[in-house]
Amino acid sequence: MAKIEKEVKILDINPIEVKEKLIKMGAIFQGEKNQKIYVYDLPTLYYRYLEIRELLKTDNQMLINTNLQKLEVLLKEFNDLISEEDLNNILTKFKLNSLKEILNKEVKEILNFLNTKEVEELFKNLKINPNKWIRLRQSNDKVALTSKHILNNEKLDFQNVSEIEFEVSSFSEANLFLESIGICKRSYQEKIRYSYVYKDAEIEIDIWPLIKPYLEIECDDKKLIEEIITKLELNNHEVVSLNTEELYRRVGIDVHSMSELKFK
Repeated sequence: MAKIEKEVKILDINPIEVKEKLIKMGAIFQGEKNQKIYVYDLPTLYYRYLEIRELLKTDNQMLINTNLQKLEVLLKEFNDLISEEDLNNILTKFKLNSLKEILNKEVKEILNFLNTKEVEELFKNLKINPNKWIRLRQSNDKVALTSKHILNNEKLDFQNVSEIEFEVSSFSEANLFLESIGICKRSYQEKIRYSYVYKDAEIEIDIWPLIKPYLEIECDDKKLIEEIITKLELNNHEVVSLNTEELYRRVGIDVHSMSELKFK
């Protein structure tokens, strides 16, 4: 089941000091995890748009229903990535209150929407969604496959992240399965994570190669996140709502150009 949580990172921490303060405030240690990670990009939004548009031309009702489900997912990403001005122009043109309303129309009207020059041009300009990817991660003996989507359009101080995660039995076989259906890994990464739980919050100390350690807090409650930051005496540290790729970019490292990110 998908979950959406608020997520922040507190940068440039001292892991030893933070561990001591976490225990003092009553956080429960969940263990140290040595993680191996494969990251996979989804097909481009434009490619998915063209595929859906073509397959909706069929008379096969089952195929139509399947591609309407695909379109619902695609429109959610599309809505999140285009500018507010472009979104309003489309909604006005088609007399919609939201993009999702187009799914209630007849297939002929949906195809008319998808065939519109303005809509196609917007999709054509969207490449790989930088806010959505697939992650295969081994944490000690546990292996999990995750779809992760950072919801960008909320314009909040806290990052809203949608995750669907489930365990798989084998790191290597799950990778082979994904590659067999055309989803090939972009990169291999390593990380050390120290996990804690405090009330309803998950707290992680993450140590990656080439950047300074940071603390990550995941929780639905903004006040609880602020409480944790205060109790850990980290108010004077930079608090950001960025993914790890953006943190690397801030120190001049493009992780998209690195096939491996490992500890020496």
